[in-house]
Amino acid sequence: CRYGFVLTEGGAVYDDGVLVRLDENRFIVSCSSSHVQGMAMLLEEWRQDSFDRSKVFIHDATANYATLTVTGPKSRDLLREVGLDVADLPHMALSYGKFDGTEVRITRVSFTGDRSYELSIRADRALGLWRALKAAGPAFGAVLLGGEALMILRAEKGYIVIGKDTDGRTRPMDLGVKGPFEKRKGEYLGRRSLHLPAVADQARDLVGLESLSADPLPVGAHVVETVAGKRHSRGFVTTSHYSPNLNRPIALGLVEGGSARMGDVVTLYNLGHTVAARIAPVCALDPEGRLLDA
Repeated sequence: CRYGFVLTEGGAVYDDGVLVRLDENRFIVSCSSSHVQGMAMLLEEWRQDSFDRSKVFIHDATANYATLTVTGPKSRDLLREVGLDVADLPHMALSYGKFDGTEVRITRVSFTGDRSYELSIRADRALGLWRALKAAGPAFGAVLLGGEALMILRAEKGYIVIGKDTDGRTRPMDLGVKGPFEKRKGEYLGRRSLHLPAVADQARDLVGLESLSADPLPVGAHVVETVAGKRHSRGFVTTSHYSPNLNRPIALGLVEGGSARMGDVVTLYNLGHTVAARIAPVCALDPEGRLLDA
């Protein structure tokens, strides 16, 4: 399994996801839920324009499978309880198991920062697996994970949501991903636009923002700088929550030159009010990644 970005011709991040290699010539592109149609269209366009159409084939298999996620320090034990042995599966790896005679594709990837497993099974067999997990869950303290809780967990880790923590000009390097694009020698979609001086000069980095009060920062508030008596926007808050794990507010934002301004206190302006915040690393919880193997 590999995590990666899909770029537009202008070099901006269009989507992110996990690429799974099933064998030498078969791959699964797991993109964000809201971009399935767009990704399928982009891949088909590239296939028709750039590849031998008799050798590359793209199939939208979204409706064929359901994917259930089990996450947390006891997730491995819970899977063993329903007959799925993942004891030797490392992070970002793939394996297979069987549930009630049906193949289950197991990928160990995480959007919570905890040990996590994504279980993909035939859509018409997913309900049985879900019920088995739910029935076995109480013995391990497992509960259903709602969308709001998931958003808080991912924000604590600094994991992005495309279209929320990015906009139409956000590049991979603005999100802290630089190495692959600096080392790659061949051509790829968006390469020219990624490195234009005009684009680099207007870059806004993804950063963490720490509220200097007990209140969460307002989403959409602008990071402002006052020049000659006028406010100028230098970025904005993209995500904001109160973290029960850290017992304080956390936030993410896009800020001009933000990665070089760690520790700086900035002014935020929103609906006629100003508040102060400190620029911080995007990962607020477990930056060493120990929870992935907890």
